[in-house]
Amino acid sequence: MNSIQILGSAAAEAIPAIFCNCRVCQEAWKNGGKDFRMRSAYKINDRVRVDFGPDSVAQDHRFKLHSENIKHLFFTHSHEDHLDPDLLSFRSGGMSHPENVLNVYGNIGVVKKVAAAAYPLEDYKIDLHLLKYFEPVELPDEDMTFYPMKANHMLTEFPMYFIIRHGGKHIAIISDTGVPEEENWKFMREHNIRLDCVIAECTGLLLDIARGHMGGEPTIALKKRMESEGFLNPGASYVINHFSHNGKLTHREAEEHFGPYGIQVGYDGMIVEY
Repeated sequence: MNSIQILGSAAAEAIPAIFCNCRVCQEAWKNGGKDFRMRSAYKINDRVRVDFGPDSVAQDHRFKLHSENIKHLFFTHSHEDHLDPDLLSFRSGGMSHPENVLNVYGNIGVVKKVAAAAYPLEDYKIDLHLLKYFEPVELPDEDMTFYPMKANHMLTEFPMYFIIRHGGKHIAIISDTGVPEEENWKFMREHNIRLDCVIAECTGLLLDIARGHMGGEPTIALKKRMESEGFLNPGASYVINHFSHNGKLTHREAEEHFGPYGIQVGYDGMIVEY
């Protein structure tokens, strides 16, 4: 049995959001626990992670991650809540003493930001890899294949989400996207992909957002389409994540709203098995 850990479950502002006094943020200060949310990131195992944002040090400490062991770091896009390039610059000899080479994968925006923060790359033991839509990346030592999918998000670069083959299972991290475009569904059909675990975008929660992000009915509709087209294996885990306080729901309220649809609500530290 493998697992993925949600290291952060919030959108860019985190929850409680900085400078905010809305009802959801007030409830988070009062309740703590699952209502406290750092920016989204994911650990597949000790060596493979997805996104590395401004809360990475806090996540490293809280969950005892030992980020010095990371060998493969994939980025969905270069927005500041998913990529903090300055943290990668701490791999220099004066700041830390990394033993392994860190392979960093991302689109052109990610590559440019990382290269600018850690130049020359060999001094930081970083190898950069440019990702392109639907071109698989094989990690033989991990028995994984990453498929970069086309995200409906920022217009200034090529944002991605990932479908990942891990052993004989497939998982999807569908973060920071509106309703997926038809090219993605076509790719899944052609490659006969059946998912055993989905962690899906739901930034808007109650808000019916369908472009750039998702929330409300589009989130539920995404699961229903996956079910109706046979993309979910029996017993597949289905979790939503990447929440904004502007979505107007606490963790408990989100569970009550989405639970009847067989959807679990992500939280910081959650481990999802597949």
